[in-house]
Amino acid sequence: MAEVKIRRFQESDFHDLSTFYRDFFNELRDSQGRERVKLDEKEADKIARESLEGNSLIFVAENHRKLVGFARIQFWDGAYFVREVFVEKTLRRKGVGSKLLASCEEFVLKNGETSIYLTVEPKHSVSIEYLIHNGYDTLNMLELRKDLAADCSPERQDKVEILGHKLRLLKRNI
Repeated sequence: MAEVKIRRFQESDFHDLSTFYRDFFNELRDSQGRERVKLDEKEADKIARESLEGNSLIFVAENHRKLVGFARIQFWDGAYFVREVFVEKTLRRKGVGSKLLASCEEFVLKNGETSIYLTVEPKHSVSIEYLIHNGYDTLNMLELRKDLAADCSPERQDKVEILGHKLRLLKRNI
């Protein structure tokens, strides 16, 4: 595991958080098969600033005094949700994300809750393996999508069966 310290976000971390959000959303759009929108610094700053609102708490990961990732949890509708977990590519699969997730879980437990929720794309097998490795084993909710125009549908690959129905998965672009 990388030598990492997890702590709560401080205002002095804002520039790094903004950069992480830019990278996070670029990767997310790629994985969803959506066109990448290059966020400029002002747009990334706006997203990062909004992430600090609405009953949210952000943990950051530090490696040798350099921020290398973050996780955001939000209290919404009576429950805690992990909204984002992001780690720089060079430190992925080295335990940093697990430490960030553990910090979120400890916070939730200290605040009297016994469950934490998050969403993941079904085709993102690396994320699913990461979550299962960290004890996430209860399927809670599914999101289905309908393409309303025949020419707007990204390529499909693989199918998954849920409750006897075969559903298509979006092709992963990463």
